Amino acid sequence: MRRKFIAAFSLGALLMVGTGCTPEPIVAIPSLSNTIGEIPLQVAAAEVPAGVDTQEGVLVAQLYVAALNAAGATAQVHEGAGTARGAVSEVAAGTVDIAPVFSRQAMDGSLPGVWTKDSAQVLSALKESLPAGVELLDPVKAQDKTNVVVTAVTAEKYRLKTMADLAGTCAKVDMGGSAAFRSHPRGLAALSSDYNCVPRQFKELTPSVGYSAQSTLWALLRDDIQLATLHNSSPAIADNALVVLGDPQDAFPAQDLVPVVSTARVTDEVQAVVDKVSGALTEGEMANLNRLAQDRHFGTMAAAAEAWLVQKGLIETRS
Repeated sequence: MRRKFIAAFSLGALLMVGTGCTPEPIVAIPSLSNTIGEIPLQVAAAEVPAGVDTQEGVLVAQLYVAALNAAGATAQVHEGAGTARGAVSEVAAGTVDIAPVFSRQAMDGSLPGVWTKDSAQVLSALKESLPAGVELLDPVKAQDKTNVVVTAVTAEKYRLKTMADLAGTCAKVDMGGSAAFRSHPRGLAALSSDYNCVPRQFKELTPSVGYSAQSTLWALLRDDIQLATLHNSSPAIADNALVVLGDPQDAFPAQDLVPVVSTARVTDEVQAVVDKVSGALTEGEMANLNRLAQDRHFGTMAAAAEAWLVQKGLIETRS
């Protein structure tokens, strides 16, 4: 078998990735420092869905922090790992001021037992469940979705375009993904019930793009597995020309990444800055953000987040 390698990108190539329209830059807002005072805004890192690289939650928090600081506020990433289920309570208690959450995970905490495929209904239900003093801002443009992906070679070999094409092939191939995908009702069980697909074997792997034997991507590229679950924010999909199988039954419904905020601490000016960042985070840009964080040029996730904001024209390079 010919070995395949993850595509390597230079920093220059990364910074040339564009999506068309450039948003208006974030400008300094003098009233922010007067409104917020000396107490920094606390921005929580989002708890990411199983199968997503954990760095993504921290990266998004760093984006909001860098943008707010550029606008004149004082903000910092909240220390300590929170959960999507506990985010609303933490904001209500004043522990954090801005908590990005993945909508379905947050709804599991606020409204356990409630489930719908419609992502707009999830946001609406979550919004209605919020206590006084807590509200949702605009969701990030990029929605999160679990994808079943294959290499181009596998797609051609078995003539795969959508998950519906897997029924006659599934028993011949191995699949890899997170441990949660194996056990979640909308994971391996949904693949079986909605598409009559039961892989020959399922290997529990991690979303890491490194060279580890436990990496979902490397297992796929080495042909140790032929089906893999990767979320659409993973740059590995585009970088390795992976084929995302269509999901006509909507077995794996999308969810939104949305900031939950304290109305007492997050003013209209702060909201405008957060909304501007969220509006620039399209699906392609979320992947690009993760790609920048993987580049060895950046020593920290804060530096990668700032580089993305500069790339998008939202803030200026610090001299």
